[in-house]
Amino acid sequence: MLRGMSKPGLFASGAPKLRTIPPGANFLKELARALAEETGLADAPDAMADDLIYVPNRRSARALALALFQAAGGNTLLMPEIRPLGDLENDEPPPGAESALADLPPAIPAAERLGRLTRLVTAYYERQGKPVPPASALAAARELARLLDQAALSGKVEWGRLESLVQDRQLAEHWRRSVDFLDIITAQWPEELERNVQMDPYARRLAAAEAMAANWSSTPPRGRVIIAGSTGADPSGRILMKAALTLPQSLIVLPGLDTGVEPRAWARIAQTPNHPQYAFAETLAALGFRPDEVAPWPGLDETPEAAARRDLIHEALAPADDTSGWLERLNEMADAQQPADFARKGLSGLTMIEAANESEEAWCAALLLRQTLETDNETAALVTPDAGLARRVSALMKQWDIDLTPSGGTPLLQTPAGSLAALIMDWTVDPTHPVTLLAALKHAQVQYPHDLAGFERFFLRGPRRWNDWDGLNDHIDRTAGDEDHRKRTGLSDDTVALARKIATHLEAHFDKAGLRDPDAAIAGQAYLEAVADMMGELGATPLPWAGEDGAALSTALRDFALMTASMEDAVPEVWCELFKAYCAALTVRSRADHPRLAIWGPLEARLQSADRLILAGLNEGVWPQQPPADAFLPRSFRKDIGLNDPDERIGLSAHDFAQMAAAPNVILLSSKRREDAPAVSSRWLWRLNTLARGALGEKGAADALAPREEDDPRLWLATLSEPPTLALKTEPRPAPASEHRPRRLSVTRIEALQRDPYAIYAQYVLGLNKLDALELPVDARPRGTAIHAALEKFEEAGVEKSADALVTLLEQELREAGEAEEVILGAVAARRKVAGEYIAWRAARLHLIAGAPYTEIKGEHSFDVPGMGRAAFTLTATADRIEKHQDGTLAILDFKSGAPPGEGEVRTGLNPQMPLQAIIAQEGGFAAQGVTAKPVSALTYVRFGSKFDVRNIGDKAGSQHPEKPIEEIIAETREGFLKLIEKFADPNHPYISMPRPKWAKYGSDYARLARRDEWAAEDGDD
Repeated sequence: MLRGMSKPGLFASGAPKLRTIPPGANFLKELARALAEETGLADAPDAMADDLIYVPNRRSARALALALFQAAGGNTLLMPEIRPLGDLENDEPPPGAESALADLPPAIPAAERLGRLTRLVTAYYERQGKPVPPASALAAARELARLLDQAALSGKVEWGRLESLVQDRQLAEHWRRSVDFLDIITAQWPEELERNVQMDPYARRLAAAEAMAANWSSTPPRGRVIIAGSTGADPSGRILMKAALTLPQSLIVLPGLDTGVEPRAWARIAQTPNHPQYAFAETLAALGFRPDEVAPWPGLDETPEAAARRDLIHEALAPADDTSGWLERLNEMADAQQPADFARKGLSGLTMIEAANESEEAWCAALLLRQTLETDNETAALVTPDAGLARRVSALMKQWDIDLTPSGGTPLLQTPAGSLAALIMDWTVDPTHPVTLLAALKHAQVQYPHDLAGFERFFLRGPRRWNDWDGLNDHIDRTAGDEDHRKRTGLSDDTVALARKIATHLEAHFDKAGLRDPDAAIAGQAYLEAVADMMGELGATPLPWAGEDGAALSTALRDFALMTASMEDAVPEVWCELFKAYCAALTVRSRADHPRLAIWGPLEARLQSADRLILAGLNEGVWPQQPPADAFLPRSFRKDIGLNDPDERIGLSAHDFAQMAAAPNVILLSSKRREDAPAVSSRWLWRLNTLARGALGEKGAADALAPREEDDPRLWLATLSEPPTLALKTEPRPAPASEHRPRRLSVTRIEALQRDPYAIYAQYVLGLNKLDALELPVDARPRGTAIHAALEKFEEAGVEKSADALVTLLEQELREAGEAEEVILGAVAARRKVAGEYIAWRAARLHLIAGAPYTEIKGEHSFDVPGMGRAAFTLTATADRIEKHQDGTLAILDFKSGAPPGEGEVRTGLNPQMPLQAIIAQEGGFAAQGVTAKPVSALTYVRFGSKFDVRNIGDKAGSQHPEKPIEEIIAETREGFLKLIEKFADPNHPYISMPRPKWAKYGSDYARLARRDEWAAEDGDD
């Protein structure tokens, strides 16, 4: 760029005090360059030591200090005082130095303010007889705090007019109640502040600015006063600007003011709050200036491309009434050039990319950032208001070992320290909940002294059968006392002892913290101290308080304690819910910056620049984000009482976009779909596209805005997404040696051996068993076990044989199985009906039975198998019930809580469980339990669940299954069973995964181990 002079004369007598740096220029670099030239900073390190410079926020203050250092040639210098004004949309606090000049009460801390407002909201609803949950009261308090801030930023708001406005207009009852609710901030809140001698932060900010302006008037500063980079959207900023104009050595530098706007267009802009120049219209009106009276920045000569880009962006974002004259305006802007040439020049370096969805958009942004590093010393920045997109890009960059933290920070509760606090609080809500207990103890920052593996596997997994510490200890004892379970699972005495030790240790932690009873109310301060103590005791010292996230969590806990000071005692669940709601807006910013790459939000990007800017999230509702609906006031009321138009936020957002879109190298990213729904590109992209099409035609505009093929990240992503050629495309066919093949299976596993042999291989050869889920819902398996247990107890001597007694036993067993109380109570009527039908059926057949039935009886029989030897394979079974009949035969009954297997499955051998039990019985396999070898005359399914039904195997079942003697079914099953075992005795016979998927009605727990997705045919059959 060419420089017009060696000394700009910024502070010379008669020099303009109001200037602008155009969009696309590196604002801070140009500001520092001109100030350094003006003051001779390179040769006089103290030339600016007495100067005072205001910039929008702390980040720009740090960036300006660096820019001044570089502009001074890297020499040591005495820096001017650089203060943040505080962004309108940021959480920057009011300027501290200005506050010191004013004799003002202290500002109420944000957390204390929120707590008091929450208490006032709670009191309001209690007076209405409609108490609300604490989180809802907190949400309403946040909205009230936001309205208070808007009122302070709007200037003088006439709250007193609300009552008359309500009376004058026909309003819905909702709005009338809202106005009554607003009495909290119009009457009660001022009294609250006065009573505590405090001020609202933004009101104090305005008062502090007025005090500073008065001080400047009476005692002008010794050095120069410069206000740079502010649009003046904040009333306190305008007050300082107006005061600065009266000083002898002062300068106001506006970012991206369009000085070439015609008066009529400027008047329309002043009536269009969502226009990027609207804030300037308000500011210049307050200062008494017209746009054409604002001087350009000296020593900055724009390239033709930069000037054309700036004009195109300004025109694309013109008020809607001006868009009809776009073609005429293009001709005027082109001057002696052809409009098409002018447009191409302006669009040079500007690229639009529309991704398929937000995932592809994140990939495109990450790839473009990564590409930047291929060019030495080149810098790039991703700018997006979408925090989720920023975090996704940050995560993608880690695959290239690039640590790139979004400048907006990480949500506190997603950091290691914050997530631990949230998990500990969740745990306090239900101390013995298996999921929250393990989530807390397995957190990366927790160093628990005991091994949790056995405790988790044997005692916490499966249906939850306890609700408190006593119940958990009883569950451990009950499980340890089940010898069959211990033998089946391998549960050892050492594991039981450790489980008891862990439970006792954790119970002691909660006793010490005073949180044993989650239903007991506790003060907010005491609760937070208890949580902090638990975190300290469980954490690996110095965690969780070390690091940026630890410090942020400590501050959040302190502030939240301040907030709860004005609230009543509550149970842990309330404090947990409130703390999470309070932390929802808190982020942790990392101080580690990448030297060449950055991820900024629009606020952090203000006044900053990079060689390549990637603007992402350019969809309606994201960028620009629609202003939230006002929960309390209609728009007409807001205007009448003096509140700012919510669309002013869109105008500021549009100004941010215009500033960055005018940079030399810009990529604009949007998505066709967001959150799995069609998305609309930002209005700014639509306008820019329309303007380009008007100048270049449809194809010309598309070509001008499209990336070059070699620079299109979508094509790179398509290449990356191509799946690699897999070497393994065939199904696994394991064929272990004979000595490793199972020689003992239950009758239910014989069914699995037919339907999914690979599952038998994985379970019995590899020793892999599926773990139950934590807090496993009570499904058919545990529910069926509970029903079996109740029916078994019902047959015991001394138990009343009535429907009521059976229902009582059923409910007792279901509760012990972990069934939810509401589910048990909801099925009382159906269960009573089923129990009655069962009692009647049982009574009708008592004359057939000789003696008491045998329940849950175990048996086994060994078979000779060719290739394996004599008695080489053992078949085991646990029969639900075996009855001895008067005619000397046996009947075997199987109780099902759901529909039993179909007759066809039994006869074809696909479900051989019952006939195999008959074979064991006929061979004397149950003799050890008192059932000697006898012929089996009946195999009966008894459905006992939501309905009652009885079906005998062999009975006629529709036209496809005529009646068949049970003896034939048993004989055919024996023959098929022996053939199956003989086949799998062959060491060359493989265990295949679901050879006929349609037979595998329950799917397979081992499908992923068998890599079925790699080789299975689309129809499911191999």
